[in-house]
Amino acid sequence: MEVTFARFVSALRHADVQVSPAETLDAFAIVERLGIGDPLLLKDALALGLAKSCAEKVRFDETFERFFGQLAFREPPKRAFLGGLDDDDRQALLDSLGDEAPASLLQAVASVLEDDRDQLALRVQQAAVRAEVHNIRALREKREYAERIGAALGLDQLDAHIAGGGYADAPLRYVRRYLHEEIRVYLDTQYRLHVDATGKRALVSAALTANLAQLPRAYHDDVRRVVAKLAARLASEHRRRRKEANRGALDIKRTLRRNMAYGGDVFEVRWRQRKREPATVFVLCDVSGSVARVARFLLLFLYELTDLLPNLRAFAFSNRLGEVTATMRERGSEVAVEEALFAWGNGNTDYGRAFADFRDIAGADLDQRSTLIVLGDARNNHYDPRPRLFQDLCRRAKHAYWLNPETRDQWRSGDSEMRRYAPHCFKATTCNKVRDIERFADELLLATR
Repeated sequence: MEVTFARFVSALRHADVQVSPAETLDAFAIVERLGIGDPLLLKDALALGLAKSCAEKVRFDETFERFFGQLAFREPPKRAFLGGLDDDDRQALLDSLGDEAPASLLQAVASVLEDDRDQLALRVQQAAVRAEVHNIRALREKREYAERIGAALGLDQLDAHIAGGGYADAPLRYVRRYLHEEIRVYLDTQYRLHVDATGKRALVSAALTANLAQLPRAYHDDVRRVVAKLAARLASEHRRRRKEANRGALDIKRTLRRNMAYGGDVFEVRWRQRKREPATVFVLCDVSGSVARVARFLLLFLYELTDLLPNLRAFAFSNRLGEVTATMRERGSEVAVEEALFAWGNGNTDYGRAFADFRDIAGADLDQRSTLIVLGDARNNHYDPRPRLFQDLCRRAKHAYWLNPETRDQWRSGDSEMRRYAPHCFKATTCNKVRDIERFADELLLATR
């Protein structure tokens, strides 16, 4: 029972029900006090102890029913295939499997013919426990577990029997298909319990490694939440690093002088610190249609790091450029990004004009403590790219980065001007995935520390 409820708690956590170790001990105490004789009472009591919000209570109910319900063979066999069989017909089907057929296969086929789904479910559960199906961690593993459970029921012998041209009329073929299909459904349930309760984790994981420019809008909210978590984790790591860096280097001379009164024993440590001027980060985002989705997630990621990048100024452009820093701070990043895309993303992209606007708005603030970041595909619609103007902006800044959603083999095709802009950058790289944004943000935080 302890193992079962430990796995149930693990399933709750996969369903985004936050259960602490202390609450897990409370759950064990509830089970010990109430027992398992009244499932409804047990469910209500556990919900009171483990689910804290309305959303968590809904997920708790779904997980409880999925975990403790009949997890295999919920769908009854279709009578259209088996309803006309009498006892003699059923026995003939079993006899056709031969004297060498294992008992597990004969019992499984007989259970289907007699619609004894409880017995089938018990056998699948026992086979799943032996196969340790609770350790499933990826979609690709479902096939392996299905083969293990099928082997425990003798389905490999049934497959060989039918493939070998033995007595295999429609009922026996249907029994085979029914068993395989119900095992697949059972493993889908196990995967949702132990890996992905919402059924979206695999899709979101694929979206995180896919090109953001091709990401369907239906996944934006899910990917945005993942972006926030990645940014929070990155921020936590860099706060620790900065705390250590701000402490400074050990000042041996001051430490020895300070501890002379203690007979040479070191009780007080002195550190040598250097004051650093805060760096200003200027982010210029092309928000035209071809780059808008990547720009959205870059801005969201950077604004999750505002405590580490307090002097962050954001600009959006297609043909004309405007600053959106105040909007981002006042309206919240999600709303502000949408407003920036709407207000500045409707023109034909003109990088030369956008750089001129940036020089007029913020050129005087660009200095050797500044970092300049440009996100765009550098496709200029055959306007004047003004590379010397961009070169001048890069020279004023300490570092200049160019993040291009296109791969390097596309940088010299069509109206792309990357061949003119890239030589003036400290680094020009492809950035079209969430992982690319996370990696760049890590580099940026190290450079501006």
